[in-house]
Amino acid sequence: MNNFSEKFRNLKRKTKKRIFFYKIEEKENKKKYYSIIFKHLIRFEITKKGLRITFQKFNDTGGWNFFNLFPTKEDEKFLGIKYGWDNLEKPFFITGNNNRRYAVKKAYYIEYAFKKGSIKCYVQSLWTLLRKEKKQTKYYKFTLEHIKEMEKTVYEFYNKKIKEEGIINKWIEKNQTL
Repeated sequence: MNNFSEKFRNLKRKTKKRIFFYKIEEKENKKKYYSIIFKHLIRFEITKKGLRITFQKFNDTGGWNFFNLFPTKEDEKFLGIKYGWDNLEKPFFITGNNNRRYAVKKAYYIEYAFKKGSIKCYVQSLWTLLRKEKKQTKYYKFTLEHIKEMEKTVYEFYNKKIKEEGIINKWIEKNQTL
């Protein structure tokens, strides 16, 4: 047995089950899936199973989770991508690079809407896109371009047309503050 396959098996055994959705809600024959809060979108790619979207865990630089968007069936339909935020019942605190604590009161999301339900992925990096003073930073530009590319890939996967400016730009224009 070679060393690589042995390491891979050991790593596989140590890997814990990754929890992506913390809540599943069913109303009027529609299911809505709610993800845990992630730091930002890492990668998206078309695989044999579907479209895999990967996010970085919120307080874990090495941790990530992914889920697959599958091709739609005959009675299913992809309606589009939406952006927004939900106010949190209980704010939680994070410590920044300068050792200051910040209260997080809103959870920003990307929602993949379908005829029979939707998937809400909470991604905290969307908050950066709503701050005008961050517009010239590399992180802002990278996040915006990365999300626009993800939108394009998702819409192509479902054979739908997307406007050139993208959905994220409209959301930013409507909601951007200081």
